[in-house]
Amino acid sequence: METMPAGLFARDSGRYVPDPVCAGPWDPGAMHGGPIAALVGRLIADHDGDDAVWFLSRLTVELVRPVPLKPVTVDLEVRRPGRRLQLIDAVVRDPDGVEVVVARGLRLRRADNGLDEDQLAHPEPPDVAAPVGLSSYAHSHQRPFGNFFMDALDIRAVVEADFIGMGPAQVWFSLLVPVMAGEPVHPLDRVLTAADFPNGVSRILDPLEHQFINPDLTVSLHRYPSDEWVLLDGVSHARRGGYGMAQCELSDARGHLGTSVQTLLVAAR
Repeated sequence: METMPAGLFARDSGRYVPDPVCAGPWDPGAMHGGPIAALVGRLIADHDGDDAVWFLSRLTVELVRPVPLKPVTVDLEVRRPGRRLQLIDAVVRDPDGVEVVVARGLRLRRADNGLDEDQLAHPEPPDVAAPVGLSSYAHSHQRPFGNFFMDALDIRAVVEADFIGMGPAQVWFSLLVPVMAGEPVHPLDRVLTAADFPNGVSRILDPLEHQFINPDLTVSLHRYPSDEWVLLDGVSHARRGGYGMAQCELSDARGHLGTSVQTLLVAAR
């Protein structure tokens, strides 16, 4: 892209208007799962409170139908109210009122439990090259999907061949635009937009010959990223029966953040 949009979505009288950069790889008229996951994640995380009160520990997104690249509405419902734990559902509808996404978030109230984190065992920082100095996807000539949501991110593979190769991959992601136009980029935005890429970066099939579409996404977190970069360490699995899964470990420069899992529908083109 020559210029970056002001945001993935613009607020418009209760609707959320997607920028064209939200397009996915399988249909230019439908959104990638990353923007819609970030949208519902932010709305659930911010519902009736703020980041200082609640932590979004888990987000499950069911992509019931392709999400059109058109304005959508989102209805929230607290399914399990509580002082320390809440379940909040989100339903996304297209301009015709058709339900296209159903999501559920698990929020935990932030409270000091007296633990000394310096004395707790933590995973070591990822033993991979830092993103600084690595080649950016934007400079790669191998773009099997053309222009789409990847253009809203700075994407840098630890091993440059992973841009065009197949199999497990470790890739750094940095979100270049906010989820909501005119609002700051939240750390949650960074991890949720990266979390929907395991099937792409760790593909084991040629996307020109097969589709490996994820009808869902589940992200579990124990902290948000501390800087702009999120590392996705992904692997994909596909079976002859037409199904599979992709999963990844999510980290930043300090260490582990959480996990992401996608169910895959695997079909010949």
